[in-house]
Amino acid sequence: MDHYVIKGGNPLVGEVEIAGAKNAALAILSASIMASQPVTIENVPDVSDIRAIVGAIEQIGGEVSHPDRHTYVINGAHIKDEPVDNEAVRKIRGSYYLIGALLGKYSKAVVALPGGCNIG
Repeated sequence: MDHYVIKGGNPLVGEVEIAGAKNAALAILSASIMASQPVTIENVPDVSDIRAIVGAIEQIGGEVSHPDRHTYVINGAHIKDEPVDNEAVRKIRGSYYLIGALLGKYSKAVVALPGGCNIG
């Protein structure tokens, strides 16, 4: 087994903030639109896929607040039964999570084909 030995004269000190998993957050944010009350999701990573799914939720009537960098509050009580189709949604693979949420809420869903890179 390969290994590395690191020798140094300075101790490492500091803090590292670990954000939540993007793919889990996409699923949880999407599922939150099925709730009739506001849902708070914490430890959400600050990445473009998250901003895209939040934009899609807002497009169909979801109320979204962002009290801090890693927290979202989603109110899906006023989600409209309409197609989800914008440029951002077409760029991310995780937009397919909205299909299940809309099927659960309205028994039908129209969502643009997901995008994303070829390796996921």
